[in-house]
Amino acid sequence: MTVVKILRFLMWKFLLLVTVIVGVTTLMFVLTRLSGDAAALLSPPEASDEVVEATRVRLGLDQPVLVQYFDAVVGAFTLDFGSSFVTGQAAGALVLERLAPSLSIVVPGLLLAALLAATIGTYAALHQADARGRLLMAGAFVLDGIPYFLVALVLVLVLAINLRWLPATGGGGSASLVIPIIVLTIQGFATMSRLTRGQLIDALSQGPVTMAKAKGLPARTVLFKHAVPLAVPPLIAYLGILFSFLIGSLLILEPLLNYAGIGQLLVRSVNQRDFPAVQACVFVIAVLITVVNIVMDVLVRVLDPRLRTKVA
Repeated sequence: MTVVKILRFLMWKFLLLVTVIVGVTTLMFVLTRLSGDAAALLSPPEASDEVVEATRVRLGLDQPVLVQYFDAVVGAFTLDFGSSFVTGQAAGALVLERLAPSLSIVVPGLLLAALLAATIGTYAALHQADARGRLLMAGAFVLDGIPYFLVALVLVLVLAINLRWLPATGGGGSASLVIPIIVLTIQGFATMSRLTRGQLIDALSQGPVTMAKAKGLPARTVLFKHAVPLAVPPLIAYLGILFSFLIGSLLILEPLLNYAGIGQLLVRSVNQRDFPAVQACVFVIAVLITVVNIVMDVLVRVLDPRLRTKVA
């Protein structure tokens, strides 16, 4: 890619990021306002109309809707989401504080899933006619059909309650990370191992690999020098999608395991109609997913020579 094409590509991705920010902010602004009156919810049940109105003024909900929307969009670009209605803490700081624990289970889960998928998928691709290769894919297919929250409950029952090896909920130090990481790893590698097998089988049948085999090159050289480079780019792209899935899984997994991450914060903030915290959570999640997928897209174009001449 020439310098001009690279700049155009990056500009296109920047515009995509801006569109995501505006779109997510608009959607969350509309949904949170339609969910109910936060001032009435945060006021005591016996509060008079004057007290509810004072709460509304304190929260800034007495301003015209267009003014509130403009402040929300500007705040999204300046990372100023206001203060949490519940805790009074800056919503942006509150979300970033919860983001680190979530990433501490998502990132290891993603990396372990990719490692297991590469190992199992490669073995299954090289042993297509072997019963062991088929058995591995059958096991991956079964695991892919089991809901991850059910896996979490089984692991808690076995490892935490029966064997008492691990804490059942979050807050137990590094040991409390084990069950969530295992759950996310299983959720990720089950699908990715099948994708790895399919991509590698397809790569092994392509012209460059067939030619390398005809030249009599060693099987290891054919695999790692010719087949793997053809199979890797789609798998890199899928890592961005898998990251999105794992982040989304936190909305159920973290409340289920009482793990203090961004997923638990978002669910709690929605229930409490904490508008600033909800907007900050969704904004951070949306931008993080978009940035990760953009990075994966760039890596795919770097690794795949067939895409280097394309701008977007």
